Amino acid sequence: MKSGKITWCAEFSVQSEYIDRQHQNLIAIVNDFNQALTRGEGAKITYAILNRLVLYAETHFRDEEKLMQMARFPPDQLNTHIKEHVKLTEEIFHHCENWSTYGKESLPGIGKFLAAWLLGHILKSDMKYSKYVAKIDDKFLSVK
Repeated sequence: MKSGKITWCAEFSVQSEYIDRQHQNLIAIVNDFNQALTRGEGAKITYAILNRLVLYAETHFRDEEKLMQMARFPPDQLNTHIKEHVKLTEEIFHHCENWSTYGKESLPGIGKFLAAWLLGHILKSDMKYSKYVAKIDDKFLSVK
């Protein structure tokens, strides 16, 4: 990650082209936020970016969970993953509240949280299901 920008690489792939594309879109949203901060425009776009992130993350989480079910990911691990999604969404809302309360001072923390959250979630949690979902995109997309 150079100058706050996350660049997609093969290490991030969960072996599902569909989910990888969604992860790339999430990375683009986080990059948009951090680039706006760098340009000094964070205050102007914070609500819009965080709202965009929450809306897209909801779709992504739903798709990811559905794919994991189709791939027969162990139910106990799926439930743990779903709980992580709920917690991550709550944390984003918490950062929105901090923005409302503290304004500009909270922006760098939000940017760091988003980048760390996204990379941490992909590289740690999502990698656990990659061997299960590898190569089932066609089947997934036909029922989606």
